[in-house]
Amino acid sequence: MKNESKARAANKATTLFFITLSGLLVASVFSLITFGFNTVALTKAIILGVFITLICGYFELFVFPKKLKNVKFVSTLLLKTLFYVLVITIPTLLLWVIHESMVNNTGIMQTVASEDFDNFIFKGDFRIILFFSLAAGFLLNFFAQISSLIGKKVFLNYLSGRYNKPKVEVRTFMFLDLTSSTTIAENLGPLNFHRFMNEYFYDIDGPIIESKGEIYQYVGDEVIISWIGDKAFVNNNCINCFFRIREIIYNLENKFINEYGVVPEFKGGVHTGEVVAGEIGDSKKEIVFHGDVMNTASRIQAKCKELGKDLLISQDVFKNLEQDSQLEFEELGEFTLKGKLQNITLFSVTKML
Repeated sequence: MKNESKARAANKATTLFFITLSGLLVASVFSLITFGFNTVALTKAIILGVFITLICGYFELFVFPKKLKNVKFVSTLLLKTLFYVLVITIPTLLLWVIHESMVNNTGIMQTVASEDFDNFIFKGDFRIILFFSLAAGFLLNFFAQISSLIGKKVFLNYLSGRYNKPKVEVRTFMFLDLTSSTTIAENLGPLNFHRFMNEYFYDIDGPIIESKGEIYQYVGDEVIISWIGDKAFVNNNCINCFFRIREIIYNLENKFINEYGVVPEFKGGVHTGEVVAGEIGDSKKEIVFHGDVMNTASRIQAKCKELGKDLLISQDVFKNLEQDSQLEFEELGEFTLKGKLQNITLFSVTKML
């Protein structure tokens, strides 16, 4: 695997560890509150908690994102809800049967055929477990699907009401534009071009998240990436994001050639400064950013083609970056950008191999 793939896998493995750990803790607390300090009940709860969160976490991180990415919203919701119900109820049944077999010194099949098993299924706690797993599975996956549609951070911001009233924030924006998109669209046709863009946006999502960025908007063949505050400059995230995306696309070159006959190429412009963030709209609400920073970042990106550069940044970005021997900067001088009264100093950025 390439370094980028290893980094993504390591990040997911770490997330899976903490998900499983949370399952252990929640199960332990639930058992202690419900049954007191009962060693048998606590052991069963821990086994179930770890197993269920481990399986669910693994599928959520490593299986569902790829297997269900092109499946309809409702179908995904129903499939994942059914999966959660099965993952919760089947281990619970198995653990109950094994425990009862050991306590009563009977065989597993004998326990399953017993009246106690029927009572557990139709009159006992299993009904509560089934209802809980169905309700929890549906609600968790419903909100997860909504979060995926509008973005996790946007979803959390809506819930918290963070931008209910407009507020001033310091943000860094990267405008990342696909080159030769018109030619590619003409060669591929509308449907294949849409699939091409969908694959491209899907593949670059990982590097953006790893660089602590947020996808603000998809605008045609362009993606706008945002960082709040100092997140852009810790480990030079706003710069390394560009090169991580380039690396991941390079690693997937054969896939794009085989499927579409062309590899995505892109240019980026980065600027930082104050913006006003807030909710707008009534029947359709949206969290938007207003300010000169957006316009300037877009104009900087547009200069890439004229200057023959892949990545351009403003002086405001340059002076906030950490020193990095792998990054090479070239001061290109002052330029007048469209719609700007004052000249702006631009730097090109390349990464040493």
